[in-house]
Amino acid sequence: MQGEDDQGRKTADFRTAKSEVSERIEQETRSAREALHDAREELTRKATDYASETKQALFDKAEGTQRDLSANLKAFGGALRAASEHLANSDQRTASKFVLDAAGGLDRLSSSLKDKPFEEVLGEIQSFGRENSGALIAGSVLAGLALGRFIKSSPPTGPADTRAGSQTGGASATSPDESGSNKNDWADASLELNP
Repeated sequence: MQGEDDQGRKTADFRTAKSEVSERIEQETRSAREALHDAREELTRKATDYASETKQALFDKAEGTQRDLSANLKAFGGALRAASEHLANSDQRTASKFVLDAAGGLDRLSSSLKDKPFEEVLGEIQSFGRENSGALIAGSVLAGLALGRFIKSSPPTGPADTRAGSQTGGASATSPDESGSNKNDWADASLELNP
């Protein structure tokens, strides 16, 4: 009998221990879920704070750039007005009017950029892009071509300036390629043909 009592006590102790362990596991699971939830909320809050700080810094930088761009456009408009006057004095009235109209457009754009907040300018650019996507693409292509022409027309600034060697009669600063010829033979030949 005592064996059965011991057996019953062991079973009761086992059930009690099992119940306590189950409750402890549930309690720890709840605690872990709450900690994870709190950590997720804190991480989301910090990410939102960092994103707003970054956005504000970018807007501040963009507004500074917007002011600089406005000033540069105004100066360029003034230069176009002077060119228009020069063309008018040279009896080229049609070209003068065209340049004067361009200067007026730049002045309007400059004052528009200067007076509006960056968010509004950004919204206008986005709506213009949606409404005039062809013009935006064409303008981008033209700007790329103009930039390419500008870069191509800029003189080389590196130590391997091939014109310096060919103009002084010395050897070219370029090294021969695998075929044994200089990589800029076409440039040297062009300089020799067009003095």
